[in-house]
Amino acid sequence: MRRAQASLALAFAFAVAAPGEERALYRVSGGDARLFDQYDNDGYSLSVTPTPDGTLDLAVRVSDAPLASAAPFPTGRPRDAALPPAPDRDAFARRLAEGSRTEQEAVRKILLGLAGEITYDSDRLRLQDPAAVFASRRAFCVGFSELALDLLRRAGIPARTVQGILACGPDCDGYDAEVGGAYHRWIEVYYPDRGYVFSDPSSSINGVDARYIPFGRRSLVKPRSLSVTPVSSSGELAYRPMRVGETTIRVRDGR
Repeated sequence: MRRAQASLALAFAFAVAAPGEERALYRVSGGDARLFDQYDNDGYSLSVTPTPDGTLDLAVRVSDAPLASAAPFPTGRPRDAALPPAPDRDAFARRLAEGSRTEQEAVRKILLGLAGEITYDSDRLRLQDPAAVFASRRAFCVGFSELALDLLRRAGIPARTVQGILACGPDCDGYDAEVGGAYHRWIEVYYPDRGYVFSDPSSSINGVDARYIPFGRRSLVKPRSLSVTPVSSSGELAYRPMRVGETTIRVRDGR
């Protein structure tokens, strides 16, 4: 009875998500469920709750509230010295970010520029490192994220990649019925006054939606024991759509 009451309360909470907010609930099982952990950044929260039957409930909450960052650009950070020499990508990053007065503006310009140059290609045999993607102008999610990271860091903007699950239907690239979607990679950009913020270089800037479920731990190999089942979802996000070539990019604007 207590568990039934808790389930009803949780279902009610998800049913009344406020405008400008998306929520989703997923149930996870398997040995690799340990990859998930509490995850919070600006505009996104993932909470992990163990259940009596040994599974995990993952509750995702996403807000489309404007990104309240006033971080200036240039950032005052030099080009990341760990990056390999690549004058062509240095020049490309500089050209895209030119004239930006805030980091938020520079991120938007760089990611829109990347989306306009790179075509999505599901070929898993294609190299996905930044040099190969920049040369071929073709990539899937890994290559989009690796090149985005490379360009941002060349412009002095800290960023890192994120691994996880994108909940989607059987028609999405890389669909795996066991996880109710596809294994996916996207990025987090660091703003000194807001912390980390998600972007998906192939589809969104400064925000994602409740279909994105990040791993809290890095996985060097594809998980072998993981089942993800969607339970409920509600709400809607009002990101601004921007057309770039044949691609539509959703942008969470700033204040």
